[in-house]
Amino acid sequence: MASDLRGYTEQEVLNKVLNTSSDSIKVDIVSGAEYAEDAAHTTADVGQFVLGVRNDTLAALGGTDGDYVPFQMNADGALYVEISAGGSNDSVYVDDADWSDGSSKHTLIGGIYQSTPQSITDGDTGPLQVNANGNLIVDLSATDNAVLDAMVVDLAAMETLLTAANVDHAANEVLLTGIDADTDAIKTDMAAIEVLLTAANVDHAANEALLTTIDSDTNDTKNALNNMLYGTALAVTAVHGGSDHSLGATYEAFHIGVGGDISLDCVTSGTNIVFKNLASGQMLPVRATVVNATNTTATNIVALKA
Repeated sequence: MASDLRGYTEQEVLNKVLNTSSDSIKVDIVSGAEYAEDAAHTTADVGQFVLGVRNDTLAALGGTDGDYVPFQMNADGALYVEISAGGSNDSVYVDDADWSDGSSKHTLIGGIYQSTPQSITDGDTGPLQVNANGNLIVDLSATDNAVLDAMVVDLAAMETLLTAANVDHAANEVLLTGIDADTDAIKTDMAAIEVLLTAANVDHAANEALLTTIDSDTNDTKNALNNMLYGTALAVTAVHGGSDHSLGATYEAFHIGVGGDISLDCVTSGTNIVFKNLASGQMLPVRATVVNATNTTATNIVALKA
């Protein structure tokens, strides 16, 4: 420090006091702002305030590789951080990528438990909700819940039936065993038939012709069976001492409500054919067009046709 300060201006005196030379300024760094490597933190430690640059659209601020650049923050002051290769990239997979046991990695996704779950509005993000056991909560639709509830009821009813004391499980087992044995016999017979049909000396053309003939012969039987499924019914008014009832069409059967006799004009065998002593509730499978009043003592007759 200069010892003789007479003849200097105030500025020259200050410069002489603070500096060792006339072309530099002496600056003392406050103690406590630097720390050694691995030094432990203690209460009331001080340090230098580090600032960054707000950059709403992250962009390169350095000229070339190796330049010094400032930290960059968004509008909220959050620091931009880029995860280097080998970080979370290990848990990113392309579509249909195979999972490899022992080497593939995934990012752990957590959920939040709330005794009273929060609600969010349309378009908001929110955490996955879990229950107190850590199980993921899945919200099903009313339709899904109704279906599941119905299934629970049906399963409970089935369990009740299967565990009822009066269910004869032994008898059911015997019945099923018998059915299984019969099925095995049928399968054996079918195998034998298959062997016969595939034998080299089988006359398939003759068999085909025979089957065609059989099918043709059974057409009448099939038609007759179909006609036994009646779709039209007509209440008959003819009774002895009254008027004949012309049915207006060929009817194929007659249901006798109260037993007695019935006189019919049959389609091919003539008129006034009397069927005696018919029982109540009996079905008379005869094709006729008229029910004659004379000699008809049965009542509540219904004419039927397909």
